[in-house]
Amino acid sequence: MKHLGKIGLVRHGETFANLDKVWHGQTDTQLTAKGYQQAKYLGEYFHHYMRPSVIYASPLQRARITAESIAAKFDLAVNLDPRLMEFDLGDWEGRTFESLRQSEDILGQLVSNPDFTAPGGESQNLVKKRVVAAIDEIVQRHNEENIVFVAHGVTIGIAISHYLNNDTTCWPQYGKKNTAFSELCLNTNKLISFNKTDHLGQDQ
Repeated sequence: MKHLGKIGLVRHGETFANLDKVWHGQTDTQLTAKGYQQAKYLGEYFHHYMRPSVIYASPLQRARITAESIAAKFDLAVNLDPRLMEFDLGDWEGRTFESLRQSEDILGQLVSNPDFTAPGGESQNLVKKRVVAAIDEIVQRHNEENIVFVAHGVTIGIAISHYLNNDTTCWPQYGKKNTAFSELCLNTNKLISFNKTDHLGQDQ
């Protein structure tokens, strides 16, 4: 079945974990003051990207608050779906990217091996399974509507890698800036636009 509406993918605003360069997958980290400002700019500008019919978001506050900034401008509710949450690193949550890189190249394995699983966490394949199931189900439910998904950098990257490359290990190629907007077409498995931050203007 072809999807007749538009699909927008949005990463959350800046968090303290982003500044500290630590992995806060499912740790419910807060937005910075800049992150709140980015979300505000995004909401005010969003009609230039698309006019959403429905909005779905990860329940983690960084995504939920970013989604609420969009929703407020269109008088919409934010639908929370835990399947859109970030890649869970379990016992390794809160570690710096540098330590993950230096410790037996954990970061490299997280990228290159779709079955590599953090202790108490999940693998790329598990992330793909839940996020793709969520997107496919929601798209089918809202076939003729414009849908916005507000989620996380790695989650979105894995989803895009699946749809465009059928290979989740490509996710680092699809790194997105905070509050960046991308439009995905599932009819052609192509990105219509990617990593757009026009709404940030001079504050990028």
